[in-house]
Amino acid sequence: MQEKEREPLKLLIAEDERPLRALLFEELQDAGREIKLAANGLEALDLLKEEFFDLLITDIKMPGMSGIELLKEAKRLQPHLLVIIITGYATLESAIEALKEGAYDYIRKPFSLEELRVSVDNACARILLEKENRRLLEDLKKAYERLKEVSAIGRETGPEGLLSELERLARLRREGFLEEDEFEAIKKILIEKMK
Repeated sequence: MQEKEREPLKLLIAEDERPLRALLFEELQDAGREIKLAANGLEALDLLKEEFFDLLITDIKMPGMSGIELLKEAKRLQPHLLVIIITGYATLESAIEALKEGAYDYIRKPFSLEELRVSVDNACARILLEKENRRLLEDLKKAYERLKEVSAIGRETGPEGLLSELERLARLRREGFLEEDEFEAIKKILIEKMK
């Protein structure tokens, strides 16, 4: 299968402390990431209403809207969004609430940049895996629909239609869109349908 160019992952950082916000931006920059910043929860919520994000990193204590409130609204707007909570006011209750509301991770300040980087890298790997799984499922559904169409063509057009479809499948295999075993399986199904 030919690899398509991957779109960058979109990260949103909601942090009211400007120096920490800038530091997080610098530390989490990566060729495969696009990062936007918000100075508080309300600003982050506005961004979430305007565009899709893959990962939200938010402080708990911010003016206007807490990180937990932002987490709830973010998950309502974008259910697939992963959320990492960072806080200098960690309590067992806030950790339980954050995880109950669907946070991916909960990190206490002061944290090492390595700790945050590992959490973000793991979240990004999970996001990419989920995207790939959704893409493969879509491809499988399309292939199944196409196989049903091909099967109908074989029954309707006879050997000429079958030959045309086999030639098309061989071209797809040569171009890298079908693996050899996929080609053989579809070819076998087509031939069986003609009997």
